[in-house]
Amino acid sequence: MNGLWQPWSEEAVSRSLAAGQPVFVDFTASWCLSCQVNERVALGQQEVVRAFQSRNVVLMRADWTRHDEAITRALAALGRSGVPAYALYAPGEKAPRLLPEVLTPGMVTDALGKLPKTGK
Repeated sequence: MNGLWQPWSEEAVSRSLAAGQPVFVDFTASWCLSCQVNERVALGQQEVVRAFQSRNVVLMRADWTRHDEAITRALAALGRSGVPAYALYAPGEKAPRLLPEVLTPGMVTDALGKLPKTGK
């Protein structure tokens, strides 16, 4: 699963969106128990991985383990003060769609199903 995930940066999100690709950002930290559980019970499930792939979603992980300032600012911009936080960015939309702090596979696949159809 880790091979599917890229390190997060604002620039990388912007580049992917400009290329017409949706982006899912997992704001996480190694010390965050809820984050680890969500990765295991939702984000790591085969149906979720397949849904990400079928929608051509770029997966990014914002690792807040050491309280990186850029991630702190990004969380604040989303109205969050900590992790876990999950943001789904769609090309052409101003604001990301935020998912709940406790995930199920169905929540993630439902959110992906609401993305605008792309030409890919």
